[in-house]
Amino acid sequence: MSDKNNYFASVKYTHNELHYNCEQPIAYAPIVQLSNASWVVPQHFLRYQHSLQSVNETLDNIEFSTHFRVLAAKQDEQIYLQVAILSPDNYRCTKAKKLLFGRRWFVEENLPTSELIQTAFLALKIAREHEVRELFQLKSEQGSSTPFNNHHDLPLLAQNPQLTIVVNNQPQSITKLLARCSFAQASLTLIAQQKIADEQMLYTLRLNCRDCQLSEFNLKTVAFLAVDKSENAFLHSLINALIAISNDYVSEQFKYAGYARFSKQVIAEQVGALSILLRSQQALQLCARGKQHAAQLNFEIDSHRAPQGCGQAINGFLAAHGIEKPENAHLYSDFLQAM
Repeated sequence: MSDKNNYFASVKYTHNELHYNCEQPIAYAPIVQLSNASWVVPQHFLRYQHSLQSVNETLDNIEFSTHFRVLAAKQDEQIYLQVAILSPDNYRCTKAKKLLFGRRWFVEENLPTSELIQTAFLALKIAREHEVRELFQLKSEQGSSTPFNNHHDLPLLAQNPQLTIVVNNQPQSITKLLARCSFAQASLTLIAQQKIADEQMLYTLRLNCRDCQLSEFNLKTVAFLAVDKSENAFLHSLINALIAISNDYVSEQFKYAGYARFSKQVIAEQVGALSILLRSQQALQLCARGKQHAAQLNFEIDSHRAPQGCGQAINGFLAAHGIEKPENAHLYSDFLQAM
């Protein structure tokens, strides 16, 4: 047994202070010293048992826009996250704000705290994307619409594909198209367009909104590629570029305990080096019993991920790929049909 495991309780964890109510190291868990002299237990050697209280404590350490708040709630013993939004009506010229709620994101009891934080991160990205899609409007002879919003009747669209899928890649006047477009109830201005390769086009636009609640869009210059010169390619590429701007904003502004994990200021190579250290066999120096407990923890986590009641569907999924038994079939002995 490694000597360092004997003084586990005496180590002061200055870098990853444990949430003692929901995080506990397995027996004989390794501790690793970082280059800044902090001692840590890698998260893959922790057991998690989140409660509504521990989830709320985690959310309390998240910083983001005041117009978006990630909440935790519980229904029938199931904890979930939900984004609350204070936003003006995207379809009316009013600044009066409505209280809205996004979809529910369920939280597993044994979800690592890092993954819980990333679930909140993703929930905010999706909630803001929903707003972005509604802020883009397209005028036509029939009226004004938001063609990229999430509320269109998808089954209806699928049952009537001939109404929306028409091959028409003829070049059109982008200037005329932009005259029918608006974002956050303001116009868009074409600054430049350039053919790059084959039919690819590079467009540069300016958004003329000044008081959009999603402030990163105010007087923003946007550049994006379209696969061809058609209006449809332009519109799809534009909405993707707008969503990317929102996602970048979340990456820079979303912070946990003051740290912006997904910011471009975070040096990717250093994150990789830290990951290697925390998984290095030399640094971990796991004893035989530690390896046994770690293997048992991995088995418990992986074996409980299988969706209940889906054994037949999974077997069909495997059969479609010509696989009789996956390499890790031992994890799902109670889930898959006997093979």
